[in-house]
Amino acid sequence: MLLTTRRTPGEGLAPWRIVAWLLLLLAAYGCLQYTLHAERLWRTLAQLPTANTGDIAQLHKMLAWDVGYFMAAFALVVICAGAILRQAWARSALQLASVLLALAWGLAGGLLLLSQWREFSQAVQLTNDQAPLDEASRLALDHVRRSFYMALALKAVAVPVLLWLAWYLGRPQVRAGFRRPR
Repeated sequence: MLLTTRRTPGEGLAPWRIVAWLLLLLAAYGCLQYTLHAERLWRTLAQLPTANTGDIAQLHKMLAWDVGYFMAAFALVVICAGAILRQAWARSALQLASVLLALAWGLAGGLLLLSQWREFSQAVQLTNDQAPLDEASRLALDHVRRSFYMALALKAVAVPVLLWLAWYLGRPQVRAGFRRPR
C-alpha cells in the first residue's frame, strides 16, 4: 500500500506561492542593496566638511530615500513570509502590495524608463552626428540598449503576474487555505 497523507486545502504546489517566494527573494535583495548604498552614503557624509551644505543636503535626501525604500522592501519580505506561511492577515496585505507594485513599479517605472530612453537616444544621436563612435563606445551603447530592453521586458512580464497574484489570492479556494488567528 502506498504511503498517503491527508492534505488540507491550499497545500501542495501552488503557483501563487512561487510568485510570493520570488517577491520575497527580490525584496530581500532590495533590502541588501539599499543597505549597502546607505552605508556608502553614510561614509561619504562622514568625510565631507561641514561647510559643504549643498552636497550634505543632497546626500541626506538620498539617504532618506534609501531608508524609505529599505522599509518598504522589508515590509514586503514580512508580508510574503506571512503569505507563504498562510497567515490570514498576509493574504489581503499581499493583494494590496501586488496591486501597488504593479502600478508603481511596473507602469509608472516603465513609463519613466521609456521617457529616459527617448532622452538617451536623442543624446546618442546628437553625439553620433558630431563624431562617429569608436568600437568601444558602440559596444557600451549596445550593452545599455540590451539592459534597457531587459528592464522593459521584466516590467512587461511583472505587471500581469502581480495583477494575477492579487486576483488569485482573492479566490475562495485560496482564501480557505489561510489560517485565521485563534
